[in-house]
Order: sequence, then C-alpha cells, then structure tokens
Amino acid sequence: RLARRRPRLVVFGRVGVGKSSVLNALLGSLCFAVDVAHGCTRRQQQAVWIPPAPIPGLQAVDLVDTPGLDEVQGSAQGRLARRLALGADLVLLVLGGDVSAPEATALMELRRSGKPVLLVLNRADTWTPAERRQLVAAIGGRVRQLLGDGAIRTAPLMIAAAPRQPQQLPDGRIRSEATPPQVQPLQEALLHLWRSDGARLLALNSLQAASRFQRLLMRCRLQQRRARAQQLIGRYAVAKAAGLAVNPVMLVDLAGAATADTGLIVQLADLYGIPLPGAGPQRQALLRQLGTTLLWVGGAQLGLQGALGLVKHLLLAAAPFTGGLSLAPAGPVALAQATLAVHTTRLLGRLTAHRLVAAEALRLSPSATMAQRLVRQRRPHAPWLCWTQAEELRGQPFARKDAALLP
Repeated sequence: RLARRRPRLVVFGRVGVGKSSVLNALLGSLCFAVDVAHGCTRRQQQAVWIPPAPIPGLQAVDLVDTPGLDEVQGSAQGRLARRLALGADLVLLVLGGDVSAPEATALMELRRSGKPVLLVLNRADTWTPAERRQLVAAIGGRVRQLLGDGAIRTAPLMIAAAPRQPQQLPDGRIRSEATPPQVQPLQEALLHLWRSDGARLLALNSLQAASRFQRLLMRCRLQQRRARAQQLIGRYAVAKAAGLAVNPVMLVDLAGAATADTGLIVQLADLYGIPLPGAGPQRQALLRQLGTTLLWVGGAQLGLQGALGLVKHLLLAAAPFTGGLSLAPAGPVALAQATLAVHTTRLLGRLTAHRLVAAEALRLSPSATMAQRLVRQRRPHAPWLCWTQAEELRGQPFARKDAALLP
C-alpha cells in the first residue's frame, strides 16, 4: 500500500449508526448494503474511493466497512477494535448520539494502538440546532474525560449520510423520501487531511507494522535461543564447579569464579545478538553495569565460596598435624563449593539474560526512531499526531510473557 500510495480508512461504530451509509455517501453510489431498520454489515467489506479532487502523492483511498462494535460483548469489543484497526491509516468513529460504552472501549483501544481518529456525528438532520449543540458539548466532554486534551479533535463532524424528508401523499398518508446526503463537512475534512498528512499517515502505519514485526522476530529469536542459552549456562556451571572442587587455593578459586562469570556474560550477550561494545572502556562500563545489577548474586557467591575455600584450605593445611584426619571433611566442603557454584552460575546466567534482553527491548528500533522524527516534524501543525505514539513505536519494558522464553 505504501508503494501504491493507497491509504486505508476504516469506519467504526455501533450497529445501526449508519457506517455503511456514510461510506456510500462518500462514494456517491450504493457500494455497501444498508438496512433502514437495523445494521446489516456482518463482515469487513472494502471499496475504493477516488477523491473528487486530486491529492498529490496519493492515488486512491481504500474505504473499509466493519461490523458493529456492539455485535460482541465485554472484552471482545476491545479485541475487535484492535484487530480491525490494525491496518488502518485513519479511523472514522461514527456516532449516533452521545458516546456509549462500546464506543468508549473502542476509543481507548484505538488510542493504545496509535491510530488517529475523526469523530463523525451522523443523522444531524434529526435534531434541532439546540439539540445539536448539546450533543456536541456532551461528546466533547466525554472524549476529553476518556483521552485527555489534545488527543483528537473532540468536536464531531455533523453530517447526514442518508437523510429522509416527510412527504404527504395525495391520499393523506405521510411517507419519508430519501434526500441527497449532507456530508460536505466530512469530505472537506478528509480532503484537507489527505493533502496535508496522507503520505505521512501511510508512512507512519508502515513503520508501525515494521516495528511490530521486529518485536515478533525478537520473540521468535528468544524462543530459538533458549535451549542454547541453557546449554551454555550448564557448561559454565560444570566447569566452574569442577575447578572450585579440585583447586586447594582460595584466591585462585575466587579469581577463577569471577573470570567464569565474566565469560558467561559476554557469551550470553553474543548469543542473544546483543554484543557488548569492543574491548575498550565502553565494554568495561557495561560489564560494570551488569555487575552492579547482579551484585547481590556475586557477593553472596564470593562470600560463601570464600568461607568454604578458607575451611578447605585450613583442613588441607592441618593434614600433616592430624595424620590426615582433617582431610576427611575436605571432601564434603569441596562438594558444597561445587553445588553452590552450579546454583549461582545458573542464577547469574538467567539474570544476565533477562538484563541484556530487557535493556535491548527499551531501545527504539530504526523504524520507531524514524516514525518519531516524522511526528515531531508535523506535531505543531497537527497535534493529534501525538496519538501516533503507539506501543510499537515506543521502547517497551520487557513483557512478563516474554520472560518465559529466557533460560
């Protein structure tokens, strides 16, 4: 769609508010089925709109009709809104009155997904001017309560997509007849928006999709590397345990444990594709940062290993004076050292992997960085673009569900 310059406009709303009629009025033809008594859209439908005036950089606009938000219940409404808006560059939320609970749920979900929204109040011909003013004020207050100031244009566009006018028949009966749609405010708003920000919205949505794909790719890589990380941690644990068990010198024990822990950190970083910076001060600084985070593990390990190493050293030193009897407890002490080394190495490996991946998750991807630059360039003239700061375009804390993919 980015290559073809075809942005996508998705229409949301409750059942029977006139979503299909709004799109038909824009198209100037009955492309979408309508039902006077009740809504009849049961699945997503699409048509192509050629704007009446040429728009530089855009060929056409895909108009997408959706089922009513109140076709489903409870939390499914939010999931429906999120799924339908996934590929939208712009969302029209069609209202039939004040903001209802399903529409409030959709607004909150659309905000989380970073989609810009235009509010449309349909059937304006059925209210008096005083009633229209009251409705506009009520809708604006409700939207500000839900989203805060500046998130979207709170005043809805007043239209009548399928107005009807009563007519008296010769026999005295009253019938309503269809009159031309009154959607000029919506047409003008859309044309202005597509001219000023159409290509930008299309680019932002493409960058958002790229960032979303990158997050899925990261989860896939975590899943693939989990077994290899467990094997790596296991090898370091066995090597460190064996070295501590057979070595009689306490200082060598501590130095060897520290060296093994540093090597484990470096190899885990390489395994997860987050290589530590080169051999200079930057690498040492990052290692110190990891060491600070894991200080309580390393401190407990070194303290216990030092104590056990001292006991083992004293028992070995006392062997000539005890006729070798002091060597008997040295075996259990060495076994305790080995067990402690295995446990702390595994714990250190898990915490290191979590720390590395969590830090990487907070970094902005290239697509997110580019999207934020596009938003900053335009925000003074289009404050609603601040809504385009979706989760995919921001650094996110490491999710709990992703932690299960670590060793």
